Amino acid sequence: MAQKNRRQRRLEQSKRTRAQRTQDAQRGRSGTAPRLERRRRRAAWGGVAVLVVVVAAVTLPLVLSSSSGPTPPSSAPGTTSGPSLSSHTLLKLPAASAVARQGGVGWVTDDLRDVLLRFDAATGRVEHSVHLAGRPVAMVLAGGRLWVADAVDNQVLEVDPATLTVEHSVAVPAGPTSLAVLDGDVWVSSLQADEVTPINVQTGAAGTPDVVSAGAVRVAAGYGSLWVTGTTNVLTRVTPEPISGDGLTGVRQQTVTVGQGPIGVATGQGAVWVANAADGTVSAVSPSALSVTATLHVGGDPLTVAVSGRDVYVGDGTAQTVRTVSPAPMSKALVVGTAPRVLVPVAGGVWVGGSNPGRVAVAGG
Repeated sequence: MAQKNRRQRRLEQSKRTRAQRTQDAQRGRSGTAPRLERRRRRAAWGGVAVLVVVVAAVTLPLVLSSSSGPTPPSSAPGTTSGPSLSSHTLLKLPAASAVARQGGVGWVTDDLRDVLLRFDAATGRVEHSVHLAGRPVAMVLAGGRLWVADAVDNQVLEVDPATLTVEHSVAVPAGPTSLAVLDGDVWVSSLQADEVTPINVQTGAAGTPDVVSAGAVRVAAGYGSLWVTGTTNVLTRVTPEPISGDGLTGVRQQTVTVGQGPIGVATGQGAVWVANAADGTVSAVSPSALSVTATLHVGGDPLTVAVSGRDVYVGDGTAQTVRTVSPAPMSKALVVGTAPRVLVPVAGGVWVGGSNPGRVAVAGG
């Protein structure tokens, strides 16, 4: 009888063990599941993060710090002494690759289904959607139109935000990955071509592309210039300026070394902010001195950054978290239930667009 009871207990324990392993695998916690999931997410993002990290890994980093500029957080990575954030999911979809908002209307691109959706900014209710021919990976609102970067067909689509009708397509250099608006132009960064290209929002005509020697992954606009992260540990300042008296313009380029594997970039609060995915830091760069004034150690996998009001938000693509890193102290990391691919400033916080699973979430203090 005792032997039978021991056998029964072993059988029950074996069942519980198998059930736990099944649950762990579904959550991505056991075996190779986390690594496979991370590889799948990186592939779905067009390989941008992997390319930057691999190149940065063989480049000698120079992480600069000083006591001037934005004050670094007093909390070390992983501590919980800072303020808390809160979030809620606004919209669920397979993947959110780009998000935009104006008033009570929001737009989101899904690059798994290759669709563009318009939704109610308060409720998340989808009002209209349209299938796009290529793969939409970035989007901005400018000149009363949506501009959507198509990474497959190497073009930028001009879209009516009300009807979602594609009105015009503009050919751009290979691998468009990011968009920013500066002085009436939409600027496109092209990863494969290592170029930035202006598009006039009034005419829809593309200007002459300019090669960025350090690479062109993401682009942000501010302080009269473009700020471009590339495939080395460098941030490039690109400033359009006249080159002759007949109205022709060119660009002036300057660089500053930041952290390892810079990807996300944003401007505001007196600085340019760069998310360095390879070494888990955020660099604060002075736009006037073109020097790193602070290196904020956040840990993890910082891929995205945004400035909303007085706060600087950073999204961790692996931990699926968002936190504020400036002003000090750094906030507690908030799990948002999606791997952040884009952060959009809104009143009181940011919209988080992400994948695995796809979400548009609202996060703030």
